[in-house]
Amino acid sequence: MRLYTLLLSFFLIIILSCNRWEYDDPSIQVESVSPETHLSLVALDTIWVAPQIDQNGDTTLFYIINYFDSSFVIIDSMWIIDSTNQDNSYWAYDTSNFMWWGTDLSGEDHGFETISLFDTSAFHTITTSKQELNWWGDDPDGDIVGYYYRWNTDSDWIYTEKEGGIFYVPIRTELDVFSFEIKAVDNEGNEDNTPAKLVVPVQNSSPQITFRYLSNPQISDIGGDTSFTFPTRTFIWDLYDQDGNETITDIFYTLNDTCDTCWARLAGDINSITLTNLDPGINSIYLKCKDIAGAESVMIQFPDSTRPDDAQVWWVRPLIGDVLIVDDYPLDNSNNTLNWYASMMDTLVGEDGYSIWEIGDELPYSATDLSANLNYFKHVVWFAAYNNTASANDTYNAAEASLINFIMSGGNLFINPIDFEDTTFTWFPLDSIVTINPNGRLRSGRKVESAIDSTLDLEVSSLIAVKVKGFWPDESVFEAVTELYHMADPQSGDGWVGNPTVCSIGQYRVSPTKLSGKVVLMTLPLYDGNRAKLNGNGSSIKLFQYLFEEEFIE
Repeated sequence: MRLYTLLLSFFLIIILSCNRWEYDDPSIQVESVSPETHLSLVALDTIWVAPQIDQNGDTTLFYIINYFDSSFVIIDSMWIIDSTNQDNSYWAYDTSNFMWWGTDLSGEDHGFETISLFDTSAFHTITTSKQELNWWGDDPDGDIVGYYYRWNTDSDWIYTEKEGGIFYVPIRTELDVFSFEIKAVDNEGNEDNTPAKLVVPVQNSSPQITFRYLSNPQISDIGGDTSFTFPTRTFIWDLYDQDGNETITDIFYTLNDTCDTCWARLAGDINSITLTNLDPGINSIYLKCKDIAGAESVMIQFPDSTRPDDAQVWWVRPLIGDVLIVDDYPLDNSNNTLNWYASMMDTLVGEDGYSIWEIGDELPYSATDLSANLNYFKHVVWFAAYNNTASANDTYNAAEASLINFIMSGGNLFINPIDFEDTTFTWFPLDSIVTINPNGRLRSGRKVESAIDSTLDLEVSSLIAVKVKGFWPDESVFEAVTELYHMADPQSGDGWVGNPTVCSIGQYRVSPTKLSGKVVLMTLPLYDGNRAKLNGNGSSIKLFQYLFEEEFIE
């Protein structure tokens, strides 16, 4: 018995020892496990929708349900789409023969869950075409290194290492259905054999069109409710569509009439139009846009009585003559300075020889319009504000690109800026400037001598009560530059030294055989809003008579 016990113990020790130190055979491969993929959707701007069956139970339908108050009272009309033929859609006004599937708007579960509309993973909401999706994967025996995804509209799987994204599905009809699949890939190259899937009903959203902010003139800038233009006017707009701006395919505009056949079509990838050869008189423009699914935006217009800050009248002025007077003096409320220039032009070129442009506080939003206004004419006479306070409203500096283009194209410019502090004019480069009257007073009787002809001499006829400048042109930039006027020798109490230039004429070389138009810079004010300033030795009209008869001739 004792021997038996010893033998039994021996065998137990051997068995236990074997179990203690026994290992799996490494030559036997462990089967790799495929990863699993999980998917979620952030539904934006959803509209509740429910699949339906009729009492016969033989047709799969779904409905967009209308409701109108906080208690979700359902209206008895609904839009019905036959999922077996989605082109066969219609409105139903009697819904008593249909039963709810799933959960209705009142929260009562009717239990008709035997109907599957498109797929058991379909959402029972309709969204816009902007879809925000998130996904993740897990792998019991490894790591997730990436994902393959595709929409039902894609022909191939697309690889990504991201775990989320925003997509714009390419909706082509008012209502469409899209499916999204994604499968994880692990570090051994295994793919999920059952990709995660979502089916998303998508309803097209209408596009929007709005005029670009401040692109239409403001009443506060033009000093009245009427926007006057010449026959060129640019309109600029912004587009937006929840489904993505790339879905906007058409922009339509019309002038003065919104009849069905009045609209002209533009491509959907532009944001402005420049109208030319506009008929003189009062006009209006109307705009709308349409997306690829046929949805149209709300129509916008200019002028618009619902936007009281914008100009309320758009008046196109006719082009008169070859001369343009530009009024850049918005605080000349009575237009005395403008009337003085106009009276002078009546004498020089006649009432039918010139047009007037009152700029106000702001230039046109589009530089195209500014250039067009200048290029309609051969000669531009541009006067700016008289006093330092008003000079903050001068716009000639902001117009420099259009001014230099006008000159280079052969146009002639006379410009009369009063208060400026630097030499950065591109249309008339300056070497240096000096303040003639540091005390802000230039007394009457001071002589302004012509460097061309003494008969053109001028004289200060009333006190100039602002600081004015003398200057020296940058002659290295001009092909030709000529001094027209300088100050006479200073008298006792005068602040200048020598004979600083106050008016010069310059010209650029455009090509080896062609010169630009001429630009004349005059820094002494000719009129201050109340009286002429340089009529002490005969009217300053003789300066303009010389320019139009000698310098500005072709």
